[in-house]
Formats: sequence, C-alpha cells, structure tokens
Amino acid sequence: MQTFYNLFFMFGGVAAMMFGMKIMGGGLEKFAGGKMKKMLGRFTTNRFAGIGVGLAVTTIIQSSTATTVMLVGFVNIGLMSLMQATHVIMGANIGTTITAHIVSLSGSGAIDIGAIAAMIGCVGVLMGMLIKNEKIATIGNILGGLGLLFVGLEVISTYAKLVMLKDGEPVEFVKAIFIKEHFPLLLVLIGIIITALVHSSSTITSLLVILASLDIISFSNALFLALGSNIGTCITSILSSAGTNINAKRTAMVHFMFNFFGCVIFIAPIWIWSSEITVFFAGISSNVGRQIAIFHTAFNVLTTLFLLPFTKIIINLVCKLVPEKAHQEKVEFTLKNIDNKLLEVPPLAVSITKEEIVRMAGIARTNLNLAMEFLLNDEMSEPTEFKRNEQELNFLNKTISNFLTKLIGKDLSELDDKKVGSYYHVVSDIERIGDYAENIIEYSLKLREEGLSFSPDAKLELQNFVSAVNDLFAHAIATFSDRNYSLIGEVEVLEEKIDDLAVEFENNHIERLKKGQCTSWLGSVYLKTLSHLERIGDHITNVATSIKLYKNK
Repeated sequence: MQTFYNLFFMFGGVAAMMFGMKIMGGGLEKFAGGKMKKMLGRFTTNRFAGIGVGLAVTTIIQSSTATTVMLVGFVNIGLMSLMQATHVIMGANIGTTITAHIVSLSGSGAIDIGAIAAMIGCVGVLMGMLIKNEKIATIGNILGGLGLLFVGLEVISTYAKLVMLKDGEPVEFVKAIFIKEHFPLLLVLIGIIITALVHSSSTITSLLVILASLDIISFSNALFLALGSNIGTCITSILSSAGTNINAKRTAMVHFMFNFFGCVIFIAPIWIWSSEITVFFAGISSNVGRQIAIFHTAFNVLTTLFLLPFTKIIINLVCKLVPEKAHQEKVEFTLKNIDNKLLEVPPLAVSITKEEIVRMAGIARTNLNLAMEFLLNDEMSEPTEFKRNEQELNFLNKTISNFLTKLIGKDLSELDDKKVGSYYHVVSDIERIGDYAENIIEYSLKLREEGLSFSPDAKLELQNFVSAVNDLFAHAIATFSDRNYSLIGEVEVLEEKIDDLAVEFENNHIERLKKGQCTSWLGSVYLKTLSHLERIGDHITNVATSIKLYKNK
C-alpha cells in the first residue's frame, strides 16, 4: 500500500511542477504580455528575427503550446501572416527546451539550486501576500511559481526513488518499461500520447530528465520519447484552431508538420547511430539528465536549420492539406483584431481590444460624415454604405462587450482591470454616436419627402459645426489610442468650442426665424441636428477622458 502512496506523492509533484510553471508564466505575462504584440508585429518580418522572437516569448512563458495558440489567434485576426507565424513556431520549439535545462540543474553541483529556488519561492509567496503593491506582488508570484516548480521536482525525484528503486537498483517493472530496449516507433507513439494528454512537452521532457538522472530510464529510450513529445505538443494548437479562419487552421497544421517532419528526418539516424550518439553526449556531460536536455535543444535547433530553407514548401503542402472550401459560408461581419484564443494571454487581449474599439470609432466617424453629407447635399443619393456600417457598429457593440465580459473574469493586473471597465463605457459611447448619425439620416429622408432644404447660411453653419466635431474626433481617438494624457486639455478646449458654436448657431437660427427665412418644421430639424452633433461631441470627449480612469499614480 505504501508504494501506492509514494506513487500518489510523485504525481502530486508533477502537479506542483506544472502549476508552478503556470503561475510563473502567468506572472511573466503580466510584465511582457502587453509588449508581445509589438514584438511579434515588429520583429517577425525577417525570418531569423521571427525565430528569435519565438524563442524569447516561449522562454518567458515556458510553453511552446501557449505561444502557438497565440499565433493561431494572431493569424485569425490578420495580425500576422502564415509565413511569419511559421518562423515564430520554429523559435518556439527551441524556446520550450529551456525548461529541461532548468530541471537538469536541480540538486546538481556543490550548491543545491533547487533548495535555493524553493526558499526564493517562499519569499515570493510572502511578497504576494503581504505587499499590496501590484508590481511587487506580481514579482512575488513569479518567484513563488519558480519555487513551486523546484519543490515539485524535488517531490518527484524523492518519491520516484522510493517507487522505482530498491537498494539503489531499478525494480523489475521499471527495467521492463524504462530501461529495456523498445521498438523506437512505439516509444515515439507513447511520447505523442502522453504529451497530448498533459498538453506540455516541457513537462514530459522534464520528467525524462529526472528519471534519467536517477538512472531509471535509459538515454536511448528517453530520446525517442522526447521525439514523440515534440509531436504530441501540437495537439493543443490544432484543437485551438477549431472555429477559426482558414489561415489560423493552417498555422496549427504548420506547427504539426514542422515537428512531424523533424521527427521523420532524424528518427532513422538516431535509431541507426544510437550507440554513437549516446557516447557523444556522454562526453559532453556525465549527468544523463543533462544529456537529454542538451539533446532536446540540439534536436530542435538542427530541425529548424534543416527545415528553414523549405518553409515555403511546407506552407504550400499545408495549404493543400487544408484547402479553401469551395462553398464556404461567408460571415458578413467579423472582428479584425479580437479572437477568443487571445483570452489565454489577458494583457495582450486588453491591448488588442483597444485596437478593435479604435476601429469601431473609425466606422462611427465615417457614418457621421456620410449622414451629414446626405443631409447637406440634396443631389446625393442615399448612401448604401451607411446602412452596412450601422449594422457593423451594432455587431461590434455586442461582440466587443461580450469579449470584455469574458476578459473581466481573467487574472488581470489592476491597470488592465480598470481599462476593461472603462472600455465598456467607451464602446457604449461610440455606439451612441452611430445612433445619432442614424437619426440624422432619417431627418434627411423626411426633408426630401417634403421637398425642403436648408438655407445656404444654415448649411454653412452645419458644415462648420461638423468640421469642429471631426477635429474633436481626431484628437479624442489619438488621446485614447496612444493613451496621451497631454492631449486631454486640447480635447476639452475643442469641446468648449463646440458648445459655444451650438449657442451661436442657435441664436442665428432664431434670427432667421424672425426674418421668415426658415419654417418652424425645418427649423426643428436644424435644432435637432445641432443637438445631436453637440451630444456626439460629448460622447467623443468621454472616449478621450476615459483614460483618466486608469492613469498611473
């Protein structure tokens, strides 16, 4: 019975290690997540830079699977091309091997790095619990996750010895499973299945490092299991591509094909020259666990170098395997920036949401100008573009709000939490601008039915008014998009100018009524239009000043 209890403790160690990796990666995301999009967009135009970014991002978040899921989301919203994503995937495969190197250092040498990391983790947990400053608390989470990772490794190592060793020698079932020579393809298949279940090649490779360090698994068996884990880690990204566009599905397939080809290319040489390879890596390090970590990195680097010249061929093959559907149903409206896959990286999702809101504001501004042009130009035919824009605004209002609702339930920093809260109101303000523009179109249609038109003076005033509103619009969106607090003063001055113009033009209208230059009904439309434009100015100002809600202290 004690053996089962020891086995339970060992699996508990696996859970602690995986949870530690998740906490540490989540904390690091809070620091780097907001900058990831800029990194991926700015540095992925060059293939070598793309590989470097993939390596860096995956090293930070400790998961090639998470990186690839992000890429699926980026390609789905058009932020990256399939070619750019392919290069990042290559780098991600190298970056995910770093975890095994960290694991191989635990408990080795004169200084016990694992014990020190565990103590650092304790300090990190205390920092997160006792210090209210958000940045320090996040650093505490990172350190706590690191400590938990090493505690998990120590638990695995301790109880693996109790379960699998007797008098320092592997027990019979361990010899039969881990040390006895097995058919390589069977080991690769086992590696695929186990990694697909765990959703982490880093975890499986780390376990191999621990078992090898304890002489519980042979070096050659570990190699083929590691090859299988490289393919198994693709399963999550393939599943994440469900419901995405064709290029996002192809991104997930590229990840699979790249790892599959790497395994196919190198499995035969590794199989044939396994003895020579074992001797070679034994010359690099006497620690078998360290040998596996080095092999895993070397394998992924060589795979990248070998397949890099054939990137276009791989993409063309994937395009044939995942073809465009001949009668694919077209969705009339889509989100250009937001994708639910990005909810896994909350800081990035917040940044991306702002871009979608800015796009929504641009559509609202277009509709405002279309409505005013239709009102002031009697010869202009009804703008067909307006109705479609109005429908898209309603779509964006609903879908962005739904996305924000999902996002608010994620682990957000205090700053991002305030941003998400303010974005609800910003989306509502923009939607109201679209509603006012729709009212102006309705007034225009009624005027045309009655054969009425504004006087030249009234038209000129409305032109000047909408010009001032457009000026305010440009400043407000720049303020919101760039989070530029220095522009808020200019926005408020422009809003006051609009308020002054409204009073001035209302007085001018009263004078025209006194002179009999305007009918009461036409005057009513004029005043309602002025009122709508003034209210639009208020909503635009709300968009700009919303950034005050999350201004850094």
